[in-house]
Amino acid sequence: MLTVATLLWEPNDASQPFSRCYDESWVTRLYAGFARNLTVPWRFVLFTDRDRPLPDTIKQERLRSPKPDYSTCIEPYRFGVPMILVGLDTIVTGNIDHLAAHCFTADKIALPRDPYALHQACNGVALVPAGFQGVYRNHRGENDMVWMRQQPHVFSDDLFPGHVVSYKGTVRDKGLGDARIVYFHGESKAHQLPDVPWIREHWR
Repeated sequence: MLTVATLLWEPNDASQPFSRCYDESWVTRLYAGFARNLTVPWRFVLFTDRDRPLPDTIKQERLRSPKPDYSTCIEPYRFGVPMILVGLDTIVTGNIDHLAAHCFTADKIALPRDPYALHQACNGVALVPAGFQGVYRNHRGENDMVWMRQQPHVFSDDLFPGHVVSYKGTVRDKGLGDARIVYFHGESKAHQLPDVPWIREHWR
């Protein structure tokens, strides 16, 4: 079974202004996007600092970090299972069974190219095969982006061109195209773009 994982914690002094907007509504919208676009067996797991008022279809896993920060985004790797790991600022816009298949059949994590430095990865969306719990076990608190760039990986842009894309790096100026997952980073977020038709259609 595929695990789809994301994280939510109360903002603290380690939180940047652009990540203080999240609440349970972001979790349910994200869950609904995956539910509309996955046909393989899957479960949704929220890594969180406390119990949240959410449907039973969303499993809640307590974070181990006493004071979460961005390095906490490595925690879902401790499961060691086939996983798609995304931030709450992610919108699923089309069928992603083929992305799930990577998690079941590949031997390396797939990460997007950094839209501002194409020679290196970002971790907006991670397609993770089984057996990568060492990413968590060997982690010593490094920034999640820095740490993931050090892991063996391939680029989802090369495997699935145009299917896992940055809003600011691609969609904002070039349109949605055949994108299946759009990830946001920094400013702006989906709730600040209510008049964009594809966001209205898919972020609900």
